[in-house]
Amino acid sequence: MTLLGFFWKRRKEEKKKDISETEQPSERTLLERLSHKDTELLEALSRTLLLNPELTVKEGIDFYAKKAQEYEEAQKPKNARIAYQVAGEIALYEGKLAPMQKFFKKAAEIDPECPYRKVFEYLSKKENAERALAVAHEFYMKIGRQAQA
Repeated sequence: MTLLGFFWKRRKEEKKKDISETEQPSERTLLERLSHKDTELLEALSRTLLLNPELTVKEGIDFYAKKAQEYEEAQKPKNARIAYQVAGEIALYEGKLAPMQKFFKKAAEIDPECPYRKVFEYLSKKENAERALAVAHEFYMKIGRQAQA
């Protein structure tokens, strides 16, 4: 082997080593583990779980539902969608299936341009909503932020 071939081989091996050190498998998040590889559920919950629920829950579902209706009457669909979304997120946090489905359905209908419409439609279906509630409950229990019902 020539001297040049030796350095070329060594340089190639060093590059492989550098790449393999940076490509270590990343650890899955709590939500990824709880979702059990259900990508639709994971996406829906990653968009709707409250990370600091105490701040949002103070006002309550009724407050946000009323705000959403006011925005609807004022022809402000984006604001109405956000208020319905927050009401749905609170219902998810509190474990209330029917209100959660209702508010996410309204959020999907009121603003057809919403980038998360698919998520809201997913959560408005009963079987998906039930799975989401179970995973959300477990998620909030593990992080120590479950509603005191």
